Amino acid sequence: MKETTPPPSQTLSLSGADLAIWSGGIWDGTPPNLTGVTQNGKLMIRGGLYVAIIGTSHDGHKFVLQAQENGAAAAMVEHNWPRPANVTIPLLRVTDTRTALGLAAAGRRRSLRTFIIGVTGSAGKTTTKELTAAAISQNTIVHATRGNLNNDIGLPLTILNMPAATQTAVIEAGSNHPGEISYLCRIMKPDAAIITAVAPVHIENFASEAAIADEKADLIRNLPDHGFAVIDANGAHAAYLRQQTASRVVTVALDTNTTADFTAVINNSNAGIATITETSTATSHTLSSQLPGRHNALNLLFAVAVARNINTSWENISSGLEVMTAPPMRWQQKKANGITIINDAYNANPLSMRCALETFTDTPAPGRRIVVLGDMLELGINSPQYHRALGQLVASGPWQLFIAVGNKISHTIQAASTNGFPATNIHHFPDAATAAASISSLLKVDDTILLKASRGIGLELIEQTLITPATGADNS
Repeated sequence: MKETTPPPSQTLSLSGADLAIWSGGIWDGTPPNLTGVTQNGKLMIRGGLYVAIIGTSHDGHKFVLQAQENGAAAAMVEHNWPRPANVTIPLLRVTDTRTALGLAAAGRRRSLRTFIIGVTGSAGKTTTKELTAAAISQNTIVHATRGNLNNDIGLPLTILNMPAATQTAVIEAGSNHPGEISYLCRIMKPDAAIITAVAPVHIENFASEAAIADEKADLIRNLPDHGFAVIDANGAHAAYLRQQTASRVVTVALDTNTTADFTAVINNSNAGIATITETSTATSHTLSSQLPGRHNALNLLFAVAVARNINTSWENISSGLEVMTAPPMRWQQKKANGITIINDAYNANPLSMRCALETFTDTPAPGRRIVVLGDMLELGINSPQYHRALGQLVASGPWQLFIAVGNKISHTIQAASTNGFPATNIHHFPDAATAAASISSLLKVDDTILLKASRGIGLELIEQTLITPATGADNS
């Protein structure tokens, strides 16, 4: 999972002495005060701490000098790493840098009085995190996970880079193996939680979808007595999730026939406009997420439920949402040479694929609709089954071309053809680079194309190829 480093905060100052206490490390050199923490020597926070993480294919110790040259004031390294003569910054020596990073973040969390809202789920968590941060931004000082820093490296970085003045934090927690959410909760100590959805994502690392639900439930199991959890009342695992916490449970539902604390009626799906009703006050308010699709209306409901439960006025919620911007590669629309490109290719799984195709069906298009779909990864032994089910969705949709990218997508092609999608309208490419080199010849003015695949497929290369040669095009 690619990570980016949060920009430096003008109000952040971390004590080197505190970091040593929290992480169990020993300073080799005078402990400095630090402006932030990063594991990326190329994107070094000037005056910050560089953490030399050892990964499966790289050793961050190789980049300590680079970090120093880019402005690092200190580096966290492992005890047995010999200091090169040209590395002159103080070194915080620890047994294991990855573990020490988590310990340091947990220590920082204990020093803060910040109210933390944890967000997890198989789909929609990043968008929900952004909507929640926007919805509460008018009445509290907010810090939110930047980008996708949601794993055992990213979440500690989020907490360590949190300005001291932060009153409320919205922190995303991801998981691709059992036990990860529990570990992240021990670091961030959430006061409130949102579980957006449970679906077969990273399922090759879990025994079943029920096991994924159990993993997500760790977020609400770790809530304090005064906390609250927000879940979808219509979610397949809602009854199970309700039983996993002693804290208050707040429910949302995308219909008015379900008993829930917050319900919604979608007024304009393409504009992201919905009327939300708060059951306890019997009041309704029309809001806009600016994001199309039924799934984003549900994400908006999660955000509103949290905002109202921390005493945010409806007026402030509306004002905050007005400045909301969609995360990168989440239904981002651009135009080039008369072609509309919808990039929803940040990631994909069976649930998000279905949501994307449903939304694309309702999206206005002046000409042909074209779906460019790639492999869904990490689906385990049931991957062929999930890809065949996607083929049935493709066959039933209002698109004129199906451009398939990858190897696993061959099951989708077969199912789409079997279910009536014309074979002459299917084009298969082994990878994104090959597809990008050929796709222009398949397109014409007024086409609208949807890009959707797992992150590892890299479909954004197709967008880049279509836009790059567009002289004078409207790339808005």
